[in-house]
Amino acid sequence: MTLSRLSTPVALLCLFVATQSAAFNLITEDEARLPSAYQEGKRAGLTRGPGIDVASPAGTVQKNGVALKVQFKSRGGVAIDPKTVRVVYMKNPAVDLTDRIRTHVSGTGIELDGAQVPPGAHQLRVEVGDAEGRVSSKLVDFNAQ
Repeated sequence: MTLSRLSTPVALLCLFVATQSAAFNLITEDEARLPSAYQEGKRAGLTRGPGIDVASPAGTVQKNGVALKVQFKSRGGVAIDPKTVRVVYMKNPAVDLTDRIRTHVSGTGIELDGAQVPPGAHQLRVEVGDAEGRVSSKLVDFNAQ
């Protein structure tokens, strides 16, 4: 086998690996500098909307390689509507991150690895609805260093 026959597959493999490991900016430096719209994690009235369990991020995380892992739980057997998922960075004005994470959303949750965020305190609001139009939201607080 000649070198030229190997070079194209090898080049494609290298390109694939490079794009898979490329940095994904969930939050930009400019967005992090916006005034905070921090909200206390108050317990609102009971909702019949989907349950939201956040596995990560939580507490202090590394600014490179942040994982956003959220599980949605249907209530009463009503299906989750993935098109209703919304992730908002709690700044003033609010920064809608939904389009950035859309490919990582399913009917069961959000599975995103390797995101980058600037150092500092961050707060996200995750919202999801079900097939009956019931909506739930949850605040996610974390610190990046």
